[in-house]
Amino acid sequence: MKRIKVVLSIIVCMILVFVLVGCGINDDVEKQNFGNYNPEKPQVSYRDENAKIIDNINVSDEYYDTEATKKGTLQYEYYNTYDYDEDMHPMEKYVVVYTPYGYDPNKQYDIMYLTHGHTGAATTWLGYPTNPYEVKNVLDHLIEDGKVRPMIVVSMTYYDDNEEEETRDYDRMILDSFGQEIRNDIIPAVESKYSTYAVSTHPQGIKASRNHRIMGGFSMGGVVTWLQMCESMDYFKYYMPTSGSLYWTREAHDNRDGFNPADKLTEAIISQGYDRNDFYVYMSTGTDDFSEPTVSMQFERMKEHSDMFTFGQLGDEGVNCSFGIGQDEGHNRHGRGTALYNALPAISSLIGRE
Repeated sequence: MKRIKVVLSIIVCMILVFVLVGCGINDDVEKQNFGNYNPEKPQVSYRDENAKIIDNINVSDEYYDTEATKKGTLQYEYYNTYDYDEDMHPMEKYVVVYTPYGYDPNKQYDIMYLTHGHTGAATTWLGYPTNPYEVKNVLDHLIEDGKVRPMIVVSMTYYDDNEEEETRDYDRMILDSFGQEIRNDIIPAVESKYSTYAVSTHPQGIKASRNHRIMGGFSMGGVVTWLQMCESMDYFKYYMPTSGSLYWTREAHDNRDGFNPADKLTEAIISQGYDRNDFYVYMSTGTDDFSEPTVSMQFERMKEHSDMFTFGQLGDEGVNCSFGIGQDEGHNRHGRGTALYNALPAISSLIGRE
């Protein structure tokens, strides 16, 4: 009998917690309902100088589990490419393309490219055209509620022939060459069909529209994102690396004692002809994410290069980096949704002022 009373007490406490948390979440969503896109500067999270603050807004359950009224559309787009990391054999691959509700080919749209992590696929972020994932709901709600400019989102895979490859190094050895596929094949194929700010899909047309292009990824896709910052800044101005760091690259693996990700980034940015005013990074992870120690370690190294990377509140003078940590978020789909929920309004507010 005593055991039954204890169990009942626990259940009652859990119900009260859920009710209280649910009420707070619903109130927060209602207060942030802007209607059409509102380019007010969002409050983004970051670490203070002592790296002690954990302050990241968790995605609303309503956003995550409920479909928006005005839903975007997913569809496959096929393109031709090559096996850049091995024998250069030709391949036909596909991406999953999200177009926002009311997409109009006569208008110009910002565009974001997303990459999965180890064992993932082009469907990892948003799902399938016939079976969207919850993260698509987050994207739909962000646009519907005016927190994010309507945009096109492209989810892609670095695996050859659209099939997961058996690697013993968590795909480390096959990431370096994926940038060639993004630049040479994916971007031209997608942006020749969908209306973006690129007036042409020749390199010069893509470079001229870099201010409206975002690169993002999760886990090893976060590594891909950092690598594109090192080699494709002429194509991308905004970066959303989630739960991945440059410590997971082949270069870091081969030089474990001497590798410094901030040195690599700084040298790469300068060598491409850019400086601290030419990018914005929203890096993130979760408190329960196994990537948190390495992501935080990269943050510490970047903070030491304050001449290139300034972390702080978005909108403060000189700030070009944010660091968000999702409370209780793990290395999973919900963690990706929280990263998107926090990063995109910040990035979109900056694009809205271009």
